[in-house]
Amino acid sequence: MVSFNLEYKEEKNKFPWKSYNLATTVTAASTTRGSSSETVYGLQPMGFLKKSIDAARENMRFMEVVRQEVMPPGFKDWAIPKRKTYLADSSWETSASEYAAHTASAATGEIIWTNIDTMDSVIVTPTRYNYGVALTNDAIRKHLLNLVNYANEELSYKYENSIDNAIRDAIFGTCTTGTATEPTPMSDSVNGAQTIFGGDATDASDNLDTGDILTPEMIKKAKRLLMSTKGYYWDSNTHTVSSTAKNAWSPTDAEPFVLFVAPEQMESLMNDSQFTNAAEFGSQEPVLTGQVAKYCGIRIIETTKVPSFTDNDNIDVQASNLTMDLDGHICALVKAQRCGAMVWGQKAEFKTFDWPIGDQKRMTLSMSYGVGTIHPDGIVRLVVADA
Repeated sequence: MVSFNLEYKEEKNKFPWKSYNLATTVTAASTTRGSSSETVYGLQPMGFLKKSIDAARENMRFMEVVRQEVMPPGFKDWAIPKRKTYLADSSWETSASEYAAHTASAATGEIIWTNIDTMDSVIVTPTRYNYGVALTNDAIRKHLLNLVNYANEELSYKYENSIDNAIRDAIFGTCTTGTATEPTPMSDSVNGAQTIFGGDATDASDNLDTGDILTPEMIKKAKRLLMSTKGYYWDSNTHTVSSTAKNAWSPTDAEPFVLFVAPEQMESLMNDSQFTNAAEFGSQEPVLTGQVAKYCGIRIIETTKVPSFTDNDNIDVQASNLTMDLDGHICALVKAQRCGAMVWGQKAEFKTFDWPIGDQKRMTLSMSYGVGTIHPDGIVRLVVADA
């Protein structure tokens, strides 16, 4: 039998009390994250969304208002026949109801023949454009995103922008610090595009002022110029009627009148009760891409691709550069399908292929196209200030 004796003894501690010091710092994430590379640290895991968030994209807006032609292989240029205008009644020769017999001096027994000289053509020469991206296989392997798809999306956007901008430049002309361009302008002898200005501005340099904005009255004036047989051009800063009759265009469902405006001009219109009270903002009929309203039978498309100008930029009017001294845009009212044409030498072709000798994948975009105006008198440009 084993027995235990339990005995209580007071514990002796040579330190009669214990003291504690509170730490002035704590071990925080910032001290445990390891070495850094800019703002990324080796010991703090990071997650990634495996799809990029897109930036704003400027969509195609102008292709729908021009006709498209595909040129067969083997040709360099493509001629688009057109009737400049229908022969005026006054140009027809008139004959008598009865005809006298032929004489030695005159063939009086025949109808007097009318010369038909309204035929013409527009020559468009497609130009070849090639774009490409090369990605190393190592870059593809190490990247979180699908770089091939990403690059192909960029090429697709390049395709859209290139085509749309070429059509825009042919219809609107360009704004630049150098030499600007314009569609063939109306003159006293040439049937061409017309240009009007906001407010009481003229084609003098720096004449457009603050407040010369787009208004419903200006839209109505542009419509009248498009529909009338009278064309106007600028002569010594005076809007002058041309001696050359123009085509009297009318809107149809298939070939409507289309007005392109920038967001700044759309804001001006939306602040005008005359416009908002009369405009249609919803319709059961098919609409053009980007169409926001219909006013006086005109389809209005809002786009950031409308040419913009700022201080010291030039625009071209009557084949002469005008300098601007404020922010504004060139808007345009056009007769769809008649104002311009695009000719494909080769439609856009996208290719993705391996390139073993460079350890790469390559992507290319190849296309051949040209753009031209068919009936420049189917274009009215509206030069306006932004505010």
